[in-house]
Amino acid sequence: MDQGRRSEPAELVAVLVLGLLLRLFAGRNSLTENGIVLPGYDEYYHMRRILYTVIHFPNTLWFDSYLDYPHGLEITWPPLFDQVSAALCVALGQHSKPGIELVACFAPLIMGLIAIVVVYYIVRELFDHKMALLAAFMTALAPYYLLYTMFAALDHHCLEVLFLLTILLFMIMCISRKEKRYLYTLACGVAMAALAYTWQGADIYLAIFLLYAAVQITLDLKEGKSSKEIATILIASYAIAFILVLPFGNTAWLSASFYGIGAMIIALGIMFGLAYIMAKRKISWKAFPLSILIVSALFAIIISKDAGGFFGVGTLIRSGLEYIWGGEMIGKISEAEPLIFDAETFSLVAFSMLGLNLLFSLGGLVASLIYIRRSTGPKRQGQILLLLWIAATLILTLGQSRFLYVSTITMGILISILLFTIWDMINKKRQEAEPAPTARHSRLLAGLLFLLLVLPTAWDAASFAESSPPAVSGDWQESLAWLKENSNATSFFDKPQEVAEYSVMSWWDYGNWILYMAERPVVANNFQAGVADAAKFYLSENEEEATAVLDARGSRYILADNKLIYGKLAALTTWANKDLSSYIRMEDYGSEYVAIPQDRLFNTTLGKLYLFDGAGTGHFRLIYESKTFVGASPAKSEVKIFEYVPGAVIKVRTGSDQKVGALLNMTSNQKREFIYLNEGTIKDDSFEIRVPYSTQGGQGCHAISPYLIYSGNEAGVTVKNLDVSEEDVMLGRTVELTI
Repeated sequence: MDQGRRSEPAELVAVLVLGLLLRLFAGRNSLTENGIVLPGYDEYYHMRRILYTVIHFPNTLWFDSYLDYPHGLEITWPPLFDQVSAALCVALGQHSKPGIELVACFAPLIMGLIAIVVVYYIVRELFDHKMALLAAFMTALAPYYLLYTMFAALDHHCLEVLFLLTILLFMIMCISRKEKRYLYTLACGVAMAALAYTWQGADIYLAIFLLYAAVQITLDLKEGKSSKEIATILIASYAIAFILVLPFGNTAWLSASFYGIGAMIIALGIMFGLAYIMAKRKISWKAFPLSILIVSALFAIIISKDAGGFFGVGTLIRSGLEYIWGGEMIGKISEAEPLIFDAETFSLVAFSMLGLNLLFSLGGLVASLIYIRRSTGPKRQGQILLLLWIAATLILTLGQSRFLYVSTITMGILISILLFTIWDMINKKRQEAEPAPTARHSRLLAGLLFLLLVLPTAWDAASFAESSPPAVSGDWQESLAWLKENSNATSFFDKPQEVAEYSVMSWWDYGNWILYMAERPVVANNFQAGVADAAKFYLSENEEEATAVLDARGSRYILADNKLIYGKLAALTTWANKDLSSYIRMEDYGSEYVAIPQDRLFNTTLGKLYLFDGAGTGHFRLIYESKTFVGASPAKSEVKIFEYVPGAVIKVRTGSDQKVGALLNMTSNQKREFIYLNEGTIKDDSFEIRVPYSTQGGQGCHAISPYLIYSGNEAGVTVKNLDVSEEDVMLGRTVELTI
């Protein structure tokens, strides 16, 4: 073996070391004095499931009574990522919560490093070692995949991408290495099944290989070749995957993949049968793609809504297409929005490092076509497959920006191909030049080319690695720790099969945090279960409607934060089908836009709670606010926690021409003074004022004086002081007063 070949492992190890250090650095903020703090949102439910799986290994959590309270929720996430992470913990003898959290946080990092190796071998098989090394280097840097494979990024997408790359590698090996074709076909089928056991949308990726089959058959017919080999590889791979998913084919979490793989086997059979007939009868190759289009159109008619949906398959396909490319999540879930859907998103992408990489990737697509034209045999087949796979991932990203975690890898591969294509052209020109450039000049030129093409990815990777602290850290983390310590513990947290005592109302973004960190059931969480009721509650404009939601959902505590008004209000109104501009207006002050709340927002439950500390309500009392204050006129605490209580009823006997109300001077746990105020409503021969605060106690949020009960009209005002006990509030007692 020559020196160059002997250096290959060392060079790849160097890239892996870079990838390791980058992922450790990017995830450094998750290691805190108080233990592991996960970076995002979904990671907290994965960790909950991993903890459960370690205890009940290999069984995992399939129903959680702490979600969508009080109904509970069937978990439709395929389990493989959580089971692999749990298996790592079990293998290393970790059974305590801190130990499980620490070990599990290394799982995505390990998967990311394996993905780098897989990319190296994909490109090495089709091109050469140098290009493979650059592609591996670009994968190590791939910014969005970095976010999913850094330390503590406990999300199944890291494993999803790894299996997708593994399928591609084994499919390429099937094509290029005939002597071990059956072994690679078996491995390919297993990887396909593993992908289905990892992500519910596996069919989206598996359909890429169906597209490749159509293209390759067309080329074979054009060149007068048999498609038997590729037919054997693909049908066998899908068949192995189908057999492996068969045991759970009827489950909610695997049925889509089960039916999808079955449909793909049928589609492959139709395509290869059609190709065989055309080859036998010497029909023009052009008829094949035309026939596929006709068959596809007929299938679309058969599965259409009007035709009954073909046993539900039509609905499944239609909903999947709408979900990916229909823009259904615009304004609801940011990562599920199309990459570009308006002028603003176009500008953001176009004038960014990502936009530059997309531009380079277009050049890489052209360079790939040049390589394909120059190649022959199995290598050409593999390069066609790679090109189609890359193009498909880029198209998926246009439909949903979340797919950047895979398309930034494919962009890296394209940029690697582009760099070496340009360098080959430069070398060709150098050889023809008189006099020939010096070696120093060539090295300088190569360095400049490398910097030009790699710098945008490296820049984004460095920016992403210099990440901000985990989203929950700071006020939210402290608030949830307080809630856990200062509210009654709920039952069944470790075995969430039975309904617990009460729930917490929050916007869905925060559900997984509350569930895992405060160990309390939630109405809405990051699966969007319960989101309609959450939106209804926060945007309700009378207390009866708000309490009706809480009663139906068994909620005792409510959380609100600054972002619900000045960041997430658009999502609330979108889910509730309301007009955002009726709640908040954006004013252009030249250098900045300022959000101006409208009267309708002040009248919502969210506005009354967060902006006015529950004033004007009789059932909601502020019990905690976090230490960071934001905004002005006046500044508001970042996070506030309210308690839903029966409230005491103050019955005031006075003249019917009077205006009656109750005023209470309060101080929060942060020593901020505020005033609670509520008006009375006439009922029979008296006024009733429901109030949520007692005048007892001096800890946390508490009253600093008795209630000031006033009654008056144009002729004058009469006031009286009144004490209300905690029992009066919690039992809903009536306290009578005559003015």
